[in-house]
Amino acid sequence: MERIVLAYLSGSKANQEEKFPLRDFKEITLGRDPSSTVRFSEEAGTVVSRQHARITRNIALPSQFFITDLDSRNGTFINGQRIVGTVIIKPGDVVQCGAGGPEFRFSVEPETSPLTAETPAPTASLFGQSRAQPTSPDFTRLTSSISPVVTPARAPNAPVSAAQIEQLKTPAATRSRKPWIVGGGVLVVFTALAAGWLLYRGAGTTGSGEAGQSGAALQQGVLPNANPGKYDQANQSGEGAAEVEKDAERAAWRIEAAPYLVLGAGHPGKTASEFDKPDGVAFSPTGLLFATDAKNRRVQVWDVKTGTHLAEFGHGVFGGEIVDIATTPDNQVLITDQTLNLAYAFAPPTPGALDDKGRPLGPYDYQFKGTRFGEQGFKKLGGIAVDSRGRVYAVDAHRNDVHRFNPDGKLDKTWKFEKTRADGDTYLHGCEGVAIDEAAGNLFIASEKDAVIEVFDWETGAYKHQFVGAIKDASDKPAGKHVFFGSVEGLAIAQRHLLAVDESAGHIQIFDLARPDAFNTDLAGYASPQPNRPAGYRGFLGHAPLVNFEDKTNLELQKQVKTGAVIPGQSNPPGYFCSPDSIASYTDQASGETYIAIADQCNYRLVVYRWSDIGKALGLAVAIKSPPPAANKTEAKSQAALPAVNKSAVAVKSRNAAPSRSKIASASASRPTSASASRPTSASVSRPTSVTGIKSPVKGADTAKAAGKGKKKFNGDVDPGLSGKKAKKAKKEKKVKTKP
Repeated sequence: MERIVLAYLSGSKANQEEKFPLRDFKEITLGRDPSSTVRFSEEAGTVVSRQHARITRNIALPSQFFITDLDSRNGTFINGQRIVGTVIIKPGDVVQCGAGGPEFRFSVEPETSPLTAETPAPTASLFGQSRAQPTSPDFTRLTSSISPVVTPARAPNAPVSAAQIEQLKTPAATRSRKPWIVGGGVLVVFTALAAGWLLYRGAGTTGSGEAGQSGAALQQGVLPNANPGKYDQANQSGEGAAEVEKDAERAAWRIEAAPYLVLGAGHPGKTASEFDKPDGVAFSPTGLLFATDAKNRRVQVWDVKTGTHLAEFGHGVFGGEIVDIATTPDNQVLITDQTLNLAYAFAPPTPGALDDKGRPLGPYDYQFKGTRFGEQGFKKLGGIAVDSRGRVYAVDAHRNDVHRFNPDGKLDKTWKFEKTRADGDTYLHGCEGVAIDEAAGNLFIASEKDAVIEVFDWETGAYKHQFVGAIKDASDKPAGKHVFFGSVEGLAIAQRHLLAVDESAGHIQIFDLARPDAFNTDLAGYASPQPNRPAGYRGFLGHAPLVNFEDKTNLELQKQVKTGAVIPGQSNPPGYFCSPDSIASYTDQASGETYIAIADQCNYRLVVYRWSDIGKALGLAVAIKSPPPAANKTEAKSQAALPAVNKSAVAVKSRNAAPSRSKIASASASRPTSASASRPTSASVSRPTSVTGIKSPVKGADTAKAAGKGKKKFNGDVDPGLSGKKAKKAKKEKKVKTKP
């Protein structure tokens, strides 16, 4: 009977072997979790994650095996190279769980050969013995595809292993009991089935002339339909990702829009405005930006209009690794924990509430309200989104499933997510990003390993047979030259556009949802971009990083980052993303401006864009409302409190303002200038001009009041410099002179 053999080379299991029969094989999980098939001791806790990696078998080609890194902290290595996602593992490959962690050699012991009855051709067997095999070239080719040679023959005088001893104990008569013709017939049948599957899969991934995924491509971690040898996912955010910058067809779609704001220090830290792995981002209904600070086990609160750090919360609450975040219509905040597979709920404090030490709580001191979804059996709880009705959509990245919960936290039993195709395959393959387009009734889910976004019905969960980022082949699967370079992460909706994080390339891809060709179209289908991008695909923001701080094998670089000798945020300027993850958007109702925030993980910062800047780069007409004379309610109240004489003459900036901005602005409340009404400056959106009585010291207010006295109605007949009795006398004299 065939068996997988893991021969441990280092670690607490060194010089040991574990064997797993393939008759009922499903998977081998590796990690420190008690439920792991191969459990490593706690002494490896600093290197091996609780759920580190998984070995599975290719259903279509049983002789092929895959290994998947389960987003482990320190990575999984094959023959010294770090992998990303799922790759092929071959007999003889050495696997290491984390840099410096335990190693083992992977091999497969084939089923005992019954082929000794025919004229033998001596070959080296698995155990160094000479065994018989038919000399037919066709038969040799067929059997090699079913039972690959695992290890070379044993050298003379080499020690005999326990496995070899067991083999030698088996009587020869037993090993050759079945006639060769029966064994050969079975092998031929299996080979024909395997060949059929290969032809089917090849046709399914060829699409419009693009190469499908091959064994060699999968070994390097290349995504389906990617150009083999060019788009190497195993080197994401490094040399492989830099290749996308050289692809002329892709580079033509770059949107030249600079970030509006960068939040965070750009290096790991624990102070109020520093991050250590920013992961999830979300906006509240009022425009507050929340960001999960995973390694610091907290949530940070920011104001994107001013770039102000407002608060943080969650200390002492989070138990595992926090990832995504979402807000509800009633201002609750939900944070997912992919280690404990639950969500934490927080709510703003009630007015006048005190903390446990009797001190007043600030408006951003969100309070813990318990956990959600912990009893639902998630295998890896990742992305989360909330619709306008307060229903929560939670993505299970390992089960490729989506659950929906009612506002009360209970599972929505009316939700029937269409998880599986007719052939038994799931629609999603690794998923985290989720976004809701209620206007069109669409639920978007990023299928990371397929490098596409799948579309489901928002209300029912039914699959809509639509992709974003690729075309469909005959089997309704993604094909063609994908728009996405690699794995798709966070998703967001902004101004009827779908924004998606293309993690491997450091790009933010943008699709116009109002156009039909936003769906089921690959990169080649969009031809060359026009100046105003009149297509469903608008292009992308951002660049691959200049320095790859995601590479955990570069220990010297990681040490320099830890000591502060190298600052990622300086090595990679804003817009050069290093493993970007989550994305969120918010439209300010007062101005009409839309802000887009991205978690730039390995650069330890958040990057914020404005839709007005993106629209300008795309040649779109973006309407931004001009702020009224009283820019907000606070300012209006302040003006109402001023003396009546001051209401007709406005806006004198504080004398402490910058010289270039200290001029008196004649923006009358009753007659705003056309410039202020139709052409607001970009600064007016994020930093509204302070009118009289706002952000001005008493001295500035007095100045404004004095100016108001000297700026009564001027009709061109009286010198505006005159005031009081002199002005009245001048008016009287003027009237006398003009009488007939």
